[in-house]
Amino acid sequence: MQDDKVDTARRRGIALALTGMGGAALLPARAEAQSAAESRMETVVKRGHLIVATSGSSPPLCYTDDQGKLIGFDIDIAKLIARGMFGDENKIDFQVVDSSGRWPAVLSGRVDFGISSTTIYADRALRVGFTAPYMDSGMSILVTKESGITTLAQLNDAKYTLANLSNPQMADRAKRFLPNTKTITFETASAMMLAVKSGQAVAMQMDTPVLQWYAANDTTLEVLSQPLGTLSNNALFLKPGDFTWWQYLSTVVVEMRTGSLYSDYSAIFKKWFGANPPPQRFYAKV
Repeated sequence: MQDDKVDTARRRGIALALTGMGGAALLPARAEAQSAAESRMETVVKRGHLIVATSGSSPPLCYTDDQGKLIGFDIDIAKLIARGMFGDENKIDFQVVDSSGRWPAVLSGRVDFGISSTTIYADRALRVGFTAPYMDSGMSILVTKESGITTLAQLNDAKYTLANLSNPQMADRAKRFLPNTKTITFETASAMMLAVKSGQAVAMQMDTPVLQWYAANDTTLEVLSQPLGTLSNNALFLKPGDFTWWQYLSTVVVEMRTGSLYSDYSAIFKKWFGANPPPQRFYAKV
């Protein structure tokens, strides 16, 4: 007991000494640190709705329809998450970002997570946290039928221009598979599509489901049968360092793919792609 009293007195003395040395300023900082340690999940629950970054120009995953409404596979997946949290899929506020703006959106804390036709890559995982994949995909090339191009070998010619998004992965793939083809970069899939339709580019590379959707809705376009590389995965992305929030979102995604939410996920998948969801992995021809 005597030792406990000594320890208590010592701690009080240290606290008083710190206060006299300007240590009082440390106390609010400590309280602020505790507040900052609150998981994003608690913040979201208290707020009562989600704030989610997405694209408005990547059909059929996330895009704006003729009435200006955000629709797509990604949008429905985000709404399913909102329904799981709040019992209401409309408890969600979408923030539209372009390809380069999606990272600052989550890292700044402006949004709770992003779902924006985003592929998992190792270098991206150094900057943002990824959940378990909510869909698997691949990368392909879309061309105009008028071009007569049917293979990557034909496209690999300096007389042709390929439309890319402004990210290093697309640049690397272009160099690897189409080293002789000229490239031009854009911030959105819709801008690349416009370049192809206007003749500014003869082809574009993008996630296979996006390209298949474009080709299914435009008879002047087709997707080359040769994929660019192997399989890839799309995931939600969020600010790293918050294990509780990451674990919750990943748990929900896994339940969509393999568990209690599979029937909902399957219905959404069939709605947008007209086929059963993975493990069929029908996007990749490997």
